Amino acid sequence: MVRKFCLALGVWWLFWSGGAAAVQAQAPPKGGANSGTAKLALVQALVCEDVKEGIPSNPAIAFSISVGKIYCYTLFDHITEDTVVYHHWFFRDKPSARIRLAVKHPRWSTFSSIQLREADKGPWRVEIIDAGGRLLKNLRFSVTD
Repeated sequence: MVRKFCLALGVWWLFWSGGAAAVQAQAPPKGGANSGTAKLALVQALVCEDVKEGIPSNPAIAFSISVGKIYCYTLFDHITEDTVVYHHWFFRDKPSARIRLAVKHPRWSTFSSIQLREADKGPWRVEIIDAGGRLLKNLRFSVTD
């Protein structure tokens, strides 16, 4: 039931926004993620406090620990075929999370998130990587009191 609602919401957003749909996918997409040959352009990448209905809010480079959760939002265009991208989260240059996200033809937005704990204060970064392993963007930010 929830899956059908999310699919309906995604379809609605796809038509309403002129082609961008938002999803949070941590499992591999069904069917045809390719081996990294798809072409895509990263249009927007940012770290923010929230993503609601596919729209990022309160982007920043420093976040209070009291926010509780931080999102990495990415928007792609000129996607020639369905593929995947990865959001690699690093805390103090040590891997924290590696999230695989579906990206679909012709234009797609997606996001990942991390839950903050008191011990997470300090420097962070998110590397946005395509299916072929190419670094598309490196986003740096900090978590503070």
